[in-house]
Amino acid sequence: MAAEAAGAAAGETAARGATTDRARERAAGLYEARAHALLIVPVRFALAFAGLAGARLRGVSPGSSLALFGFAAGLTLFLLLSSRSRRLFWDRADGAVPVDPAVPVVGWARTVATAMYPSTIGLTILTAIALPIDGALAAFLAGIIAGLGLGALWWGLEIVLWERQRGLRMFLAEKRVYVR
Repeated sequence: MAAEAAGAAAGETAARGATTDRARERAAGLYEARAHALLIVPVRFALAFAGLAGARLRGVSPGSSLALFGFAAGLTLFLLLSSRSRRLFWDRADGAVPVDPAVPVVGWARTVATAMYPSTIGLTILTAIALPIDGALAAFLAGIIAGLGLGALWWGLEIVLWERQRGLRMFLAEKRVYVR
């Protein structure tokens, strides 16, 4: 009897925790999935090409800088497209939960800021540090940023197609995928 009561209490606590998480996510606002993916693309490309230009100004030959940049971009895109987290995201998207239209959607500036942290910001800082030390490394790091931009573009196009096929809009929260 006491074990049943303890089990019921634990179940109620877990249900309240899940409800609290959902309420917290909704209060913070949702991110429009396509905006989260596509708005960061021009930012990443601008930072990547700035890093490539900086490497060229540091004296890295055009062929070497483009080879390092292209190799890093291609490798990064390959790794992103074959990642486990990408597959898990689409599994979560198939189980997306409808959300109330009254739940606020985060603005574009905050969406871009969220998409930049931590990868784009960190790689940009590393590229800036590498520029005076090793221009070739800076070209490689800039290529990784470009690969992230290509990955975001690919992901954004997948989201647009997913939304059109289902006639829904996808929204992201910290732990869940929602639709309207």
